Amino acid sequence: MSDAGRKDFSDKIQEKVKPDSEKGYVEKGKEYVTDAADKAAGKLQPEENKGVFQGVSDSAHKGKEEAQGKSISEQAGEYVDAAKTKLNDAAEYISSSIHGGESK
Repeated sequence: MSDAGRKDFSDKIQEKVKPDSEKGYVEKGKEYVTDAADKAAGKLQPEENKGVFQGVSDSAHKGKEEAQGKSISEQAGEYVDAAKTKLNDAAEYISSSIHGGESK
């Protein structure tokens, strides 16, 4: 059973059990749309108004999102910034070695 406006918990289980290779484009598209709508409804619905299964499902999904942490683009940006810093440090070290410890 699901809360009003929410995706039925048994539907969620059935969708997860069936392999994507056995699903057609329409079925995959429907799942994507209904998952997105359910996710949005879960964020808007107060915790005290959620049924047991909806609360558990939303908590598990939230935990999964938090465990994944930063997006790939955020991580890539941090790696690029760290690489720039290391390259700058290396350039300064080489420059000071060549110029006998003189700083520019």
